[in-house]
Amino acid sequence: MDQRTLLAITLSFLLLIVFQTFSDFYLAPSHQVAEQQAKDPKDPKDAKETKEPEKKSIEKNVQEQANVDAAKPPQSQHTQAGIQENANDPREQRFDFDNGLITGQISNLGATLAQVKFTRHLDKLPPDGKPIEFLTPTGPHLFFEESGYLGEVGVELPNRKTAWTRSGSGKIGPNSPLTLVWENGKGLKFEKTFTLQTNSYLVTTTDRVTNTADKPVTLFHFAHFARIEPKPEDQQAAAPNDFQGPMGYLDNVRVQHTYEDLKKQDQRTNAQEGWAGFSDKYFLAAIVPEQSGSKKFYFDFDEPTHRIGVVTGKQELSPGGKLEKSTRMFIGPKELRTLEALELKLERSIDYGWFHFLAVPLVKVLLFFNNFINNYGVAIVLLTLIIKILFFPLATKSYRSMNAMKKLAPKMEELKKLYGHDKTLLQQETMRMYQENKVNPLGGCLPIMVQIPVFFALYKVLFLSVEMRHAPLFLWIHDLSVMDPYYVLPLLMGASMFIQTKMNPEPADPVQAKVMLFLPVIFTFMFLTFPAGLVLYWLVNNVLSITQQGYIMKMEA
Repeated sequence: MDQRTLLAITLSFLLLIVFQTFSDFYLAPSHQVAEQQAKDPKDPKDAKETKEPEKKSIEKNVQEQANVDAAKPPQSQHTQAGIQENANDPREQRFDFDNGLITGQISNLGATLAQVKFTRHLDKLPPDGKPIEFLTPTGPHLFFEESGYLGEVGVELPNRKTAWTRSGSGKIGPNSPLTLVWENGKGLKFEKTFTLQTNSYLVTTTDRVTNTADKPVTLFHFAHFARIEPKPEDQQAAAPNDFQGPMGYLDNVRVQHTYEDLKKQDQRTNAQEGWAGFSDKYFLAAIVPEQSGSKKFYFDFDEPTHRIGVVTGKQELSPGGKLEKSTRMFIGPKELRTLEALELKLERSIDYGWFHFLAVPLVKVLLFFNNFINNYGVAIVLLTLIIKILFFPLATKSYRSMNAMKKLAPKMEELKKLYGHDKTLLQQETMRMYQENKVNPLGGCLPIMVQIPVFFALYKVLFLSVEMRHAPLFLWIHDLSVMDPYYVLPLLMGASMFIQTKMNPEPADPVQAKVMLFLPVIFTFMFLTFPAGLVLYWLVNNVLSITQQGYIMKMEA
């Protein structure tokens, strides 16, 4: 890769970082800005006097949006100790399930999905790795699901401390759903069914309520995830534009709220369709309600948990009537093929940034190669070769231009000696020399600029794709998504960049020449902590570029 390319990519890196930092702090999405302006105090004095956010339960939020008195379930637990007491309730029963991809437990206390583990994704590399526990019922990583009905004051409804009874028996699995039952003794019978699919990350909950009383009842259906904010050391390192936290994709608009923002102000979004949940670097827990009718999605902080979910409009349950609401939950890795196959737009949880349109095809090509080779490292090499072939004509033009410039270097030195005292005349004579020799000084730069978006798209692919996580190459490279533990690939990459620099024409400016020789050292240090997969791509690309450039130089010698 020539010095123009290196400088262009370096400047692009800096531009992207500066813009991303600026946009994160000053350019909030338009829909968030509108909501914030409506809720934030305009007067600076008022802002100083703003109190700590009131701890709100879902029933209070429903009350605000529906203008009715709502019942108390599910009860808020305002301290972690309160949640722990709830978890240690002697009435609690846990029901194990397994569908091939996820295992976990459903609790009869509150009828909640209490625990989910990923059987094919480990917390560490084998043999020490254990299945990742994404949803967990206790401890500092508390993360669970709730759903059910809310209603008017005076109607006894199940809450987080309600002990439900199992209907039926046997092993819970894809062909054996779990149904829990609870009756309030005043004519309302509640049922909640958990349905699993074979080898799927989808779990469907169906909430039913039957009214055998002689009076109608007004109810609202809700479903949400509640989670204690992950500590910084628990979160995966983020790439530029990568968002981790409460988010959704509502009416084809991406919605994002940081944990810190929700501590200051709860957020509400009305939408006809979409999903909302918690997105980590590699994994997602999303609520996907029935897509018919308007719904209110809420993003709350109720200490110590954040809650992301949806509540529907009020429905009147007549005597002898029955209500039923089904909610799908995706709890799993952000695998592109898996998410696209569900056709729920969950793939929008993966944000590849500006070059999303390039990143998605690159992921699919990597997946295609891996299907046959079963090694993502080799797949990266093949992808690099394909990219190199596609850009072969542009690269050839660039190298020929650089070779021509290298041949003109002695003449340039003569012109400087003759016209160095007159910069205008020197420029005119230089341009005349270029025209006579049919050389374009920009010919080595512009074609290469086209390749920069591909590099950044691949950078995001290798950094964000869960498919790369724990994917080995060979020997000491056991995980392409993290840095080379022995720095072998970065050092080889730096050596290849140095060879390229020596093959390129030396800049006339001595200072620039020294900078170009030092640039491989800078990039080597930059790449020491980059994912091994990305360094592998750059190394292979450099080796192919050296081969191509050496061949052209030999042919035109």
